[in-house]
Amino acid sequence: MSTEENVKLVKNFFAAMGSSNARDLLALAAEDIEWIIPGEGWPLAGTHRGHAELAAVLKKASEEVETQYPKPPRIRGAGRPGYGRRRRYGENQSHE
Repeated sequence: MSTEENVKLVKNFFAAMGSSNARDLLALAAEDIEWIIPGEGWPLAGTHRGHAELAAVLKKASEEVETQYPKPPRIRGAGRPGYGRRRRYGENQSHE
């Protein structure tokens, strides 16, 4: 698999997780997936193998774990070429 294909797969995987679409998520995971969630005393911790166990842990996560995502910060000037670039003295000035 190329780097671009891997990046696309990971983006699609996280998009499916974010939209709580278990069917799309399972379609992206290999049948013999081994999903390891580290920790002790946490409801999702453990090793989850195969689609059935992955589906079960996703269901458990949606029922038992509260998730909150902070609002991403606004990046000033994003998408505006040259924004935030410092000009050196005399740069882009004609010297006649």
